[in-house]
Amino acid sequence: MKNTYYHTFSIIIPSLNEENYIADCLNSILKQDYDTEKIEIIISDGYSTDKTRSIIADYIRTHKNIILVDNPEKKTPQALNIGIKNSHNEVVVILGAHTKLDNNFIKYNNYYLNTKNVMVSGGTQINVGKTFVQKLIGTVMEIPFAFGSANYRWSTKEQYVDTVVYAAYKRELFDEVGYFEERMTISEDAEFNWRIRQAGYKIFYSPQIISYYYPRNSIKKFIKQLFRYGILRVNVLKKHIDAIKVMHLIPPGFVLLLVTFLTASFFSVTALKIISVLMLVYFAISILLTLIKLPAKKVAFLPMIPILIFSMHIAWGTGFLVGLFSPKSKEY
Repeated sequence: MKNTYYHTFSIIIPSLNEENYIADCLNSILKQDYDTEKIEIIISDGYSTDKTRSIIADYIRTHKNIILVDNPEKKTPQALNIGIKNSHNEVVVILGAHTKLDNNFIKYNNYYLNTKNVMVSGGTQINVGKTFVQKLIGTVMEIPFAFGSANYRWSTKEQYVDTVVYAAYKRELFDEVGYFEERMTISEDAEFNWRIRQAGYKIFYSPQIISYYYPRNSIKKFIKQLFRYGILRVNVLKKHIDAIKVMHLIPPGFVLLLVTFLTASFFSVTALKIISVLMLVYFAISILLTLIKLPAKKVAFLPMIPILIFSMHIAWGTGFLVGLFSPKSKEY
């Protein structure tokens, strides 16, 4: 792989009580197939009360390119902006503490930022787990029927996209389009990427840019996360109504349809038949599309996947509706 220029990179990591994951995350960055003198790591921590800060302190003692800054608000957008404003390099990468990077992550971002002449690059997220539940959730997250609009979770095709996971942004973007939204509770990366596209820039996706993500370690936490995502997404649309897509309306529409016919079924046999057929068709499609994408080594998860996908769609759709009809609350 030939490059005419090697960018310097600042990697921003929001953290709050990440003692189980922060070491793996930092080790993966330190092992990059890239000149480590061109990489700085800034951890924006919300005053963790577990061992996170002591683990980070151990790394700082032996790695001069790691910096710890405080995030008093304990919110992700504030953490990102604090990290960015304390960074010094040409490209800013937004990372999560639950994430490990492939050894070539920085190298490929550098390559595509150069060769595609874009301001933003990013890649695919491969889900991994330390427990059975994490592996189950990770498997579901890679099925297109579950996350149809998130190409980075499953696409194997290089393309220009609306958003990518753990994007690499050229620093001048923040001077031109601003920083991550802090004034309202919002899906900050989706909203920021919308502003980038509105400014006329493209976002390039390549499956060669690989990160590994540890999902939530319980079904309850995962469903709560999806509910919150629904609220955050609708807040993006409240700010930028022209960012809406049909895909965003399907889960809340599905929830409304189910609630309508379920309520009517108490008074009408016809409504009961309709909702029964609707659910039969939904699960038939879910099982079929799962079978198409499910690797043979993960077939043991099959009995649980359709139920989890259904729960995800209901949680996200319900969150969307809650966000639509409620004020922008800091609770979420």
